[in-house]
Amino acid sequence: MTNMAASGSAGLSVRMAIRLAWIIWLLLLVVPFLFFMGVIWTISPAEPAAKLVSESQAWFLTASAYLLVVVPVSFFWRGHVFKAYWSGKTVAPGKYLFGMVSVWLALEIGGIFSLLGCKVNGALLPNLLPALVAFMFFVTLWPSGRAMVRTVGGEEDPQFYEEPR
Repeated sequence: MTNMAASGSAGLSVRMAIRLAWIIWLLLLVVPFLFFMGVIWTISPAEPAAKLVSESQAWFLTASAYLLVVVPVSFFWRGHVFKAYWSGKTVAPGKYLFGMVSVWLALEIGGIFSLLGCKVNGALLPNLLPALVAFMFFVTLWPSGRAMVRTVGGEEDPQFYEEPR
């Protein structure tokens, strides 16, 4: 592996990129948990809110629409950024970090927006459901760094070919 390929175009090494990815992923994992605990803390002692059901449903539909539109777009964006990986090459560390963070932030914003709906409406349901979906997808997308260090194999050789993730 050449020195340029190992360090990427921006001078970011693979080791540093995976370390930054893990730090960002863990921070993005802790922030919604703490926000969720704060929502529970503020909703618990309060009496049931007298909000209209339509307000809660509107927030729920908005959060769901966001997740249905923005998250798939972020996956397509990551695929565009990881274009080298799809052609059998490794992805530069800076591009790996940029692609993964874009997907993580799309999920994170949708989940936090949904939790904010819980706080505004004074009730956990139905706004907790999109947040749970967003955070469950987020948890499964931990940083592995495979796209930076491992190619998908030769397309013509079935012994070495592996479908990209």
